[in-house]
Amino acid sequence: MHLIGLPMYGKDMSDTLIGGHITLLFTVEKDGRLLRNQGSRGAGFNVEHGVRATVSQIKNHNNGQEIILSAGSSLDKKIDSKNGKIEVSVFDMHGQEMVDSTAIYIDLVEELRHAKLLKNNNSYSIIVNLDLPTSQGFGMSAAGLVAVAYAFRELTGKGLAGQYLRLCHRIERMHGSGLGDVLGISAGGVEIRLQAGAPGASGRALGFACPQQILLVWQPSEKRHTSKYIDDAEWQNKITLAGQRAVNNLKSESWGHSQWNEILKQSRIFAQESDLLDEPERKHLLSTVRDIVRELELQTKVSIRLCMLGVSLAILPRELSKPLKKEELELISKQLDSLDIGSKMTKIS
Repeated sequence: MHLIGLPMYGKDMSDTLIGGHITLLFTVEKDGRLLRNQGSRGAGFNVEHGVRATVSQIKNHNNGQEIILSAGSSLDKKIDSKNGKIEVSVFDMHGQEMVDSTAIYIDLVEELRHAKLLKNNNSYSIIVNLDLPTSQGFGMSAAGLVAVAYAFRELTGKGLAGQYLRLCHRIERMHGSGLGDVLGISAGGVEIRLQAGAPGASGRALGFACPQQILLVWQPSEKRHTSKYIDDAEWQNKITLAGQRAVNNLKSESWGHSQWNEILKQSRIFAQESDLLDEPERKHLLSTVRDIVRELELQTKVSIRLCMLGVSLAILPRELSKPLKKEELELISKQLDSLDIGSKMTKIS
């Protein structure tokens, strides 16, 4: 017998926002047998905008019978006596549903169940809203995983934050969608990843607070998946050699605001030595944005750096003591918009 009905949500619902993560330079270290030991060394920063996740438990009153529930998805799903239903809806920054982007969140729930952090027979509704585009080097998959994982922790009160981060890192590696984003997110602010791997496992990172206003810029017609580069032996070798030199130069001094100029320097050198700057799409975007910055006479205040591994870049302050003004970033954004180039004002967080 099948009963048709709407979900009955419990009182508890959790809502979590995790900012995106931008990598400026990195190595590729994915040869370890264990996923928790794979990842990257490198440096980058976290931003205020990212992914908001809302998680609710769906209350099932089936009295031993199978029930079909609808939680706002296009298709009803069955719940059996062993495993509860997982309803996932993912929306891009324009509010459009991304129908092929749910797999990583379903895998996360299964990993949480396996780790006894969720009960197998409980059903959940997961809603994920992105503030930034995917496949542009803004760490949206990692931010989404961490946002959902932390929402579950808030909902259940089970486990330690480190457990959830390690599971997120594992799923990132399973899907080939990231190397060091979860580790970078765990450090916060402007970060350096000194050892590759998952947070709390082999991964080690430091971060410092730097609440500067910046502008993220991307070419909407171009996207790059991380695996295109890290699964290619030639790219892997060039990126890793350039990344190792950059990290070794950065780690020679204590990590803090005094390193800002060196971060800008090493990220510029990395983009050149890795040959990532030579790809035509990145070169064209960088040239276009430089022209706009010069036209607005902001070149003495601005540093422009590529975000790895998208066709994207970040407009950053040249000196931390001279923050970029909102009005200046809005002028740049307006010019970019007229050229159909995407941009988003945000803060390092």
